[in-house]
Amino acid sequence: MTLLKDWHQIRLQDVPASLWKNGGGTTQSLICWPSPSQWVFRMSVARIDSDGPFSEFMGVERWFAVLRGNGVTLQFPDRRVVLGHKDPALQFSGETACQCSLTRGPTLDFNLMVQGISAKMARIDRLAYVGNFKSQTTLAIFVVEAGGHIQINQQTQELNTESLYWITLDQDEQIEFNGMHVMLIEMECST
Repeated sequence: MTLLKDWHQIRLQDVPASLWKNGGGTTQSLICWPSPSQWVFRMSVARIDSDGPFSEFMGVERWFAVLRGNGVTLQFPDRRVVLGHKDPALQFSGETACQCSLTRGPTLDFNLMVQGISAKMARIDRLAYVGNFKSQTTLAIFVVEAGGHIQINQQTQELNTESLYWITLDQDEQIEFNGMHVMLIEMECST
């Protein structure tokens, strides 16, 4: 049985920010698993302060979601996408050129990158949601805003804002989200 105490927790406030080489923002790397140089999945929070191109990552699938701010416009070779802080996460290839333009000021954004595994990321914004997750799924929850609670195996608990919780499930689990604003990540890999 999975208990909330078994989950790893990484608080954003405990992670140092790294300045981008181009000076256009900062990144707080929450997790690079299994190592910072040879990762299979990477989750981070970035602050974008000025317009500019996204870095290219060959062989990487990316998900991007605005957490705070007035949003961004992402220009790809074949499409233009406008994203705000309530919009679903956007999935795209890390090797696709992407130019980012801010909408009236800086944004705080959540990023998921994976290579060699299947993954998905969704925003759950204050809705009641019940998820059924299979054994050996690596599951992560980033809490965007305060409020609401999670229920696993008859345990109900509030989670800390701007914190990432993650675990690889050792059995099938049903998890209820009630009134929470989170980014929910599912990955098929073994840890």
